[in-house]
Amino acid sequence: MREAAGIVTPRLFDRGELIVEQDAQGEALHLITRGVVRVSRVGVGGRERVLGDLYAPGVVGETAVLARQERSASVRALGEVHTLMLYRDHFEVILRRHPGVLWNLAAMLAHRVTLLNDELIAFGMNTEVALAHVFSRLYAVRVEAGVPRPEVLPLSTPDIMARASSSRETVMRVLKRMEEQGLLKSDAQSVTLLNPAALDQVLLEAADAD
Repeated sequence: MREAAGIVTPRLFDRGELIVEQDAQGEALHLITRGVVRVSRVGVGGRERVLGDLYAPGVVGETAVLARQERSASVRALGEVHTLMLYRDHFEVILRRHPGVLWNLAAMLAHRVTLLNDELIAFGMNTEVALAHVFSRLYAVRVEAGVPRPEVLPLSTPDIMARASSSRETVMRVLKRMEEQGLLKSDAQSVTLLNPAALDQVLLEAADAD
């Protein structure tokens, strides 16, 4: 940490500003020290898919730096975001001197792969299971980050459509059904979870049915 403190570059990003851009060269990673960012990727056909939100403390851009490849996704600030930017050359020096950092990165990436596998399974079932997964995961992330009122998810209807890759009609129909089940209430700008544990039950029942 002492070595890194002398070589990182503090950065400040305003709401809506790109921190890393998909397909750009990955020369540096960002350690998020304050704020929240949204990760998204434009796939085949030019359709954008939101992959998730990341709260401080966190790291973005490490995959492209490690693999010496282009960015696989874009990361945008959802509010004021503070980061510490660490260039590849400096990062490699730290990894050589402190291999434990690499083990920590490997554990983090393995955890992300596990979450991605869970998401692929959920999204392969139906829209209700997909949204239950999205809401449950975001709630867990907000709890872990110590966000006040973690049950109030800052997801607008277009945000949910981008997360689930579903039409407005489908999203509104599923949200209405979940409201009737007492799982949540929603408006144009947010989703409030009334029973987060019940969302996990939806996922468990879907897994059992599968």
